[in-house]
Amino acid sequence: MKITDILSPVTTQSRLAWPSKKRVLENLSSLVSDYLGNDEDQAENLFHSFVAREKLGSTAIGDGVAIPHCRALGVKRIHGCLLTLENPIDFDSVDDQPVDLIFALIVPEEKNDEHLATLARVAALMQKGSSRQLLRECENSQDLYNTAIALERAN
Repeated sequence: MKITDILSPVTTQSRLAWPSKKRVLENLSSLVSDYLGNDEDQAENLFHSFVAREKLGSTAIGDGVAIPHCRALGVKRIHGCLLTLENPIDFDSVDDQPVDLIFALIVPEEKNDEHLATLARVAALMQKGSSRQLLRECENSQDLYNTAIALERAN
């Protein structure tokens, strides 16, 4: 799936002041649950799914980037969230660098092939230094969304 298929302006947020990995996962879960029109139970389930995935190994891929992802019951298609943080946080990254650029994926239970393909597409975008720089320079959420879409279309 393309990033344009999974990302929305509502789930693209810039310059957030979320102070820790736990807060990022909690707030991310609430953001997605609200976007999907679900209740607090869904947000809590998403949070536990994100935490369970992080226990398998950090989803921080280096260079200040994390791609937290989880499978979720009741989700019909893959959803993405793109976030930048005002202040980088520890995310247990493989390179020990703090994270300030996050692209999260929420995937239906049964979409394994699409999950892996989408994860690879997001990782490829985030591994380019020029892409990371452009995303970090965005001053607001709409600019962040537009930049992400433009970067994908350019590739």
